[in-house]
Amino acid sequence: MKKVLVLLLCGIWAVYAYANDGVFYTQGNQLIPISETDISVKKEVLTLNRVDDKIQVTVYYEFFNPADQKEVLVGFEAAAPDTYFNEQSVRLFPQHPYMSNFKVVLNGEPLSYEVAHVSRYDEKWNYLSNPEYYEDGKIKSAIPKELFLEEWLAQGDDGPVGHPLYVYHFKAMFRPGLNVIQHTYDFDISYERNGFTSEFYYILTAANRWANHQIDDFTLYVNMADHTSFHISPGFYKSADEWEIQGTGKYTIGTLPYQVRQDSIFFHIQHGNIRFHKENFHPDGELLITFDYPWGLWNIVDPDYIESFNAESFIDSRKLQYEPFTMNYRSERRAIYNDLFALEQRRILRNLPFAYRGYVFKTKELQDFYESTVWYIPDAEYKAKIEDLPEEEQKWVEYWSLSDSIDNVKKKEIEDRVNSMYKHVFSEYLKSRNPPLGYNFDTQYFSKDFFHLHDLISSLENQSGEPIIHDADHWIWGQDWCDDLSARVLKVDMVSGKKAKVTVNIHNCNDRQLTLVMVYERQNWFIDDMIDNTSMRQGIIENLESYKKEGIVPRIK
Repeated sequence: MKKVLVLLLCGIWAVYAYANDGVFYTQGNQLIPISETDISVKKEVLTLNRVDDKIQVTVYYEFFNPADQKEVLVGFEAAAPDTYFNEQSVRLFPQHPYMSNFKVVLNGEPLSYEVAHVSRYDEKWNYLSNPEYYEDGKIKSAIPKELFLEEWLAQGDDGPVGHPLYVYHFKAMFRPGLNVIQHTYDFDISYERNGFTSEFYYILTAANRWANHQIDDFTLYVNMADHTSFHISPGFYKSADEWEIQGTGKYTIGTLPYQVRQDSIFFHIQHGNIRFHKENFHPDGELLITFDYPWGLWNIVDPDYIESFNAESFIDSRKLQYEPFTMNYRSERRAIYNDLFALEQRRILRNLPFAYRGYVFKTKELQDFYESTVWYIPDAEYKAKIEDLPEEEQKWVEYWSLSDSIDNVKKKEIEDRVNSMYKHVFSEYLKSRNPPLGYNFDTQYFSKDFFHLHDLISSLENQSGEPIIHDADHWIWGQDWCDDLSARVLKVDMVSGKKAKVTVNIHNCNDRQLTLVMVYERQNWFIDDMIDNTSMRQGIIENLESYKKEGIVPRIK
């Protein structure tokens, strides 16, 4: 009976997940990869399913054995997840700590397996990329001393690097003709690589070492869950046309600047999966899938970085891919978010779960934003109901809806402030046919910066003897006023937590609408700009610059 060693190699690291199906033949104490001279791969169906924080791997093989029945030793390598893994770690985790549900079924019969623990170092602590552990027809475990990396620890960062191996192994009997192997396992997704991406790496080229040097019929299914964006790097495929989206989705080419090739296909799957199929498949590259981690970028809102945080850029980055909804919901952060994001920006964030499902928005601003993304696919039949969302997404929507409640409180506060200002100002005007004396309403109600600009332009007006900006009274928007002088706030729009735009109706014989830009400073709200058809602030700045070019500058103490 001929004996062959078949190795299904899989390495799961702290950052990456590697899988490798290959064929090896033993010669002495060396493992030397060569082609299997008899057995060929007729069919392989590789299915990758992402479920929560795990990738479920299912591989279906059809092998053809043209010779007599033979016993095959099958092995599966999994690298330890931590360089510090040692003897004690092996005692605590006799099987790989981040891999579970390891099963192999041959021709309908489940196979039992054993686990060996193999050192990656020789007696002189030299690192071995392919350690020798197959001796006398058996897979040999390392002795405890070999697993204890005391030399590595002593040398610190300058010492050897690498991981011990878990080797799952079992014997299988290949009968003449067709043989079916079903191999399944799960592994945990790790969260590293600069906090942004994770990778799944599967070696396809090992299939070329079988007798037929190919897979006669190869199919790959990739299901990274609904509302997910992920890259697949070039290598074994030539173009995007070789992929089929089964469900609803679209793709772009290399739109993220992370550690992925810029010519990668970037899939955006609203619902379903993707499929790659090829006959007479002779892979000349490997499978690399890159996708984001579920905690997103919310920890970016850190007190040390708030000053440099750009909310507009952050919102625009949501256009590039589906983003997960996990975030830090601590109550003290809500005030930070309300200060950083404008109301319309928070509405965009709040409605992301519905946009992911294709909801067609009635609000033009929202619809325009989502149509500008690479992932949005409208579905006129979808009805948005918060109770139909997963719990985490319901929490997300409710959280940002509470932000609107906070804005409503601020809006009422600003409305009362503006109404109070105008009531005070107009009551003084109505007491006399002349502008009120002894009052400087600008000092009381303008922001520090806006008042300073008024001071500068007033100085130039005094110097020139002509009005530059103030050809009419900016409080009543006229040169005279009627007995029915009044003001009423029509609308308050929050720009950010400390800035708002207020539409005011000024009634001075006739109605006239004015926009006030309000800013929060000195524990209250102050006017930072008055806008009729044009911005008073901008007009002042342009005139100051124009006079400066002529050598005329304000003279103020």
